[in-house]
Amino acid sequence: MNYKKTNTKGQTSQKTGEVLVDEGLVHQADIEQVLAIQEKSRASLGRNKSRLFGMILCDLNLITPTDNYCILAKHGKLITIQDFLIQKKLVPQAVVEKTQARSIELNIPFMSLLLEDRIITKTMLQQIVFDLFYIPFRSISDIVFDKSIRAKLSFIIKKTQAREHKVIPLILKGNTLLCGIADPQNLIFIRELNNQFPQYRFKTVFIPFSGFTWFYKMLYEDDWVPGNTAKKSVDLSLLLKFCVTITEPARERSTILSLYKRYELVRSLIGCPEKGNRAGMFQAFLREHHGKIAREYHCKSIEFSLKNDQKQLRIMALPKKQVE
Repeated sequence: MNYKKTNTKGQTSQKTGEVLVDEGLVHQADIEQVLAIQEKSRASLGRNKSRLFGMILCDLNLITPTDNYCILAKHGKLITIQDFLIQKKLVPQAVVEKTQARSIELNIPFMSLLLEDRIITKTMLQQIVFDLFYIPFRSISDIVFDKSIRAKLSFIIKKTQAREHKVIPLILKGNTLLCGIADPQNLIFIRELNNQFPQYRFKTVFIPFSGFTWFYKMLYEDDWVPGNTAKKSVDLSLLLKFCVTITEPARERSTILSLYKRYELVRSLIGCPEKGNRAGMFQAFLREHHGKIAREYHCKSIEFSLKNDQKQLRIMALPKKQVE
């Protein structure tokens, strides 16, 4: 692990609503409307069952699920499936970490391994991804392939793009293109497509990875062959904007783990060799440097992020608000 310290004045972290306003996706009046809805939800369902901020905005058609995902990922505010499973104690942390490591090693989406290994049920996964991302999970078997539009579908999403980003065009109806994705991170590519083809409206559904490979063969008339060659050319800009702020390392294991998962994912994408599960070492590393920086700069909170420095992944540390 490589570490680099940044000596800059810290800034207070923004709330989700403030981030979305700054990005120009919603107005302050929209934020107040969502807060009111959340308050009613807490009163009727209980504090632990209130809906996520971004999902309410999607429900009101104020933002798209794709924009919500990409903006939250950009600002390090995303709740991943892995985080959710651990926080809600639905799956033991050790099982989540092992499955994530296998996902990277096999180049198979984490979601699909959850089902293949029968870690959670399909019904549970459907509810989780809809609650987190406002995107349904569907079986590929109820989608009929229309051979007459093969050329148009493969023009919008070319075979090389489908292979690299694990995104498959399923149905084109009018100007609406339904795409199947096997991992939430595929939404980053969907946003790029939306910018490239403004004449189309892109909608998404989650599908099992086995369904993706089956539809891939039908559409492109070629077998899916797993490989790692496409990983090195992926755009890392959004992944590297992920950051976490740590105040009490001993009590924030899940937050540190989220950074570790991003660290290992980026390492694999830039072609670094696999070194096995080092979650414990990573947590000890951050605890040690958090203490050193906190003492040196007389602060409690440290922001940690990642930087790709000439194919060498570094952990950056930024002291936050000073203690008076």
